[in-house]
Amino acid sequence: MIVDRNKALEKIEDNPENFKFCSDEIKNDPNFFDQAMGVLGRECDYYVSDAISDLIPNAGEGITNNEKYIGHLLDEMNMDDLKYVSLKLKNNENFMLKAIKTDGTAILYASDNLRNNKTFIIRAIKVNSVVFKFLSEDERSNTKIINVAVKQNPEMFKYIGSNLFNSVKFALKMIQYEPNVLGYVNDKFRSELILELVRADGRMFKYVNASDKRNEKLVVAAIDNSRGIAYDYADARLKKSPEFCRLVIKTLGDDMERLYNGIYKQIINIANSDDERKCEPKKTLTKK
Repeated sequence: MIVDRNKALEKIEDNPENFKFCSDEIKNDPNFFDQAMGVLGRECDYYVSDAISDLIPNAGEGITNNEKYIGHLLDEMNMDDLKYVSLKLKNNENFMLKAIKTDGTAILYASDNLRNNKTFIIRAIKVNSVVFKFLSEDERSNTKIINVAVKQNPEMFKYIGSNLFNSVKFALKMIQYEPNVLGYVNDKFRSELILELVRADGRMFKYVNASDKRNEKLVVAAIDNSRGIAYDYADARLKKSPEFCRLVIKTLGDDMERLYNGIYKQIINIANSDDERKCEPKKTLTKK
């Protein structure tokens, strides 16, 4: 057993595992732990996180059960090292929420008591939405939990329970709740779903992804069902294309007159900007 602190630091510098041969007094002292990390960082070119990982498995409860000290280390430590902290800390809601705020994977080390507490799970998601990815299938199929997760971060919709992720009906419901979910729905029915949405309300086109904004059929449908508003959200190259603008005019025909005046003029001007071919709508192109 090593009882001399200077000797202990020398041994740890030689090999961090020598920490386990130190006296309980040394292994329970946060000040010594800091010194040991400093020695490893200075002499061994360790990152702080590496030093913590090498030392904490052999630390005493004065370290592993010390909420203030472990809380101080959270920004630097690997979350996997939370497995070495005391059960008391893993069951401490405030401590675990602080850890989760630092890194969502910390939820994996919360006590069973907290993991089985829906109120805690919801609080954790509000602190860091990434937590949702690490929940059980049942939890990721709980609509209350899903609602919180997608409101915090629509991308979390990608991780909902498989039955719900494969449901067009549920996707439609969630899009009404949080339109940005539209960017993360199942690719298998995504195109069909988006077309249905923009036909019902072209303003939803705002929430589609970049590739959808290049889809001419989809863009025309969105323009038609938003009085032209969707045109602002179309792919920039598509909006500048005389050929596409002529397609809009040809497809909408008399309905062109329903578009907002500014959008109407943009489409007409771009359609007529190609000298090689002039657009020929069914009726006059002059806005009434």
